[in-house]
Amino acid sequence: MVKATINKEHYACSVSNGSHDIIVDEPLELGGTHKGFAPKGLLMASLASCVAITLRMYADRKAWPIDKIEVEVNIDTENGETIFFEEIVCTGILTEEQKIRLEEIAAKCPVSKILAAGHEIRSKVL
Repeated sequence: MVKATINKEHYACSVSNGSHDIIVDEPLELGGTHKGFAPKGLLMASLASCVAITLRMYADRKAWPIDKIEVEVNIDTENGETIFFEEIVCTGILTEEQKIRLEEIAAKCPVSKILAAGHEIRSKVL
């Protein structure tokens, strides 16, 4: 469960999962106070961090010599469809086969699976 709360300050929003708190906001040019990630940026951060964690787990399990994993995510629209672009940099010595396998594993992280599938959102105002 995640709960977002916004008061009258544009558009700083407190988000909590009960254990951790963050601020989500809009940039100044959109009328926000720029106190935290914008919602779309937070979505990209969720994907990037999930991919990085998943790849770290896999590389550690395989004992592959990767010192650092960096995942950059950008989002764009092509032909009316939202596309997430991931650029993954692994610092270490990897074969081409290992790089291909890491690309396959990146697509299997939980957030990637959620974003790749169709979803229904049900809202109810109380």
